[in-house]
Amino acid sequence: MSGIVFEPWIGNKYCQDNYFGSRVLVLGESHYGHEYETGPTVTTNVVRWLAQGDNRHAFFTKVSKVLLGLDGNTWLDNKSRGEIWEHIAFYNYIQGFVSTGSRVRPSPELWAAAQAPFTEMLNNLSPNIVLVLGKELAAHRPQIPSGIEVCCIQHPSTGFVYNKWNPLFSQAVQHAKKNGQV
Repeated sequence: MSGIVFEPWIGNKYCQDNYFGSRVLVLGESHYGHEYETGPTVTTNVVRWLAQGDNRHAFFTKVSKVLLGLDGNTWLDNKSRGEIWEHIAFYNYIQGFVSTGSRVRPSPELWAAAQAPFTEMLNNLSPNIVLVLGKELAAHRPQIPSGIEVCCIQHPSTGFVYNKWNPLFSQAVQHAKKNGQV
């Protein structure tokens, strides 16, 4: 995929026979790391390590719970957490490392440079639903074509409340099915 630095994670059930009955793209904001680590497999490696491996990470666990409709009081075992990622695609909008540590906001230049690769990736993956993680990301992303259900929720890393955000994603899935977006 030209213009795309960090290729998306594409689960092996994303295109067919997935849990949702629709192609779901989870849109994250950015990666953190050193420039020398830049490469096309960064996203895939991160998902395998932190979403599917035994290394529990709050971000990936929370996203998994949203996808499965679980609340914060429900324990999600590693196997179930990892399996749901086989049913989705995941892409980080910003196509360069923001910094070496978390909680650093992307520069205006990084936001602007991400638009064309995102549009290309969206065309290649043809999702039915885009789950946007974060209000700032929702404000910076380009218009998503009609016919694709868009669900914007708070970023899972800060003050996340499942009973506020899970129903929005569930409604997006139901709406996509109702409108034949499968």
